[in-house]
Amino acid sequence: MTKRHTARKKPKKKPQQGRIGWLIGLILLLALALLLCLGKRGFYQQFRMGKAREDLNREIRTLEAEKAILEEEKEQLKTPEYTEKIAREKYGMGKKDEKVYHVVPRKTEK
Repeated sequence: MTKRHTARKKPKKKPQQGRIGWLIGLILLLALALLLCLGKRGFYQQFRMGKAREDLNREIRTLEAEKAILEEEKEQLKTPEYTEKIAREKYGMGKKDEKVYHVVPRKTEK
């Protein structure tokens, strides 16, 4: 007697089981995408931090340039000629027995 191999039929899955699996996968994928985009270390936050870093670096360069100018002026203030120049131009001072005139521009009427 020979044995016959009968093909067993696979039990059919219910249509709902396949849909539920896809739905769970889709929900997990969306949750992962949201975490990557909007999370504490997400793409948007990284973009904002990079922009803030660029702004701060630009401000640092500006302040360093301003500091260099002030350092140069500090060195110049050590010379009596420059100090005298600043006193005359900025504060309207003069030497002893010297008359200082302040010229006031005339107001124009409209």
